[in-house]
Amino acid sequence: MARALTIVERQVPDAERAAYFAALPQRKQRASAVPAHFWVFEHASERGRFIEFTEAGSETELAAVHGQDMSASCWHEVQGG
Repeated sequence: MARALTIVERQVPDAERAAYFAALPQRKQRASAVPAHFWVFEHASERGRFIEFTEAGSETELAAVHGQDMSASCWHEVQGG
């Protein structure tokens, strides 16, 4: 079965950084319950620039992770790639 992926880029101001980090464990737990994977990376030289990856077995599972905020584009795994 092909996997599905969303990629969301976020710019988090320093004033909101602590709240952003505090929310990440709950978001990861929500993804794990679907089941899905959730990863966050911060740009090496641009503080506050984050990219969030959510990967699951289907778009339906991704929608369950994102809830009402399913504005992210969905990518499908390419077989053989």
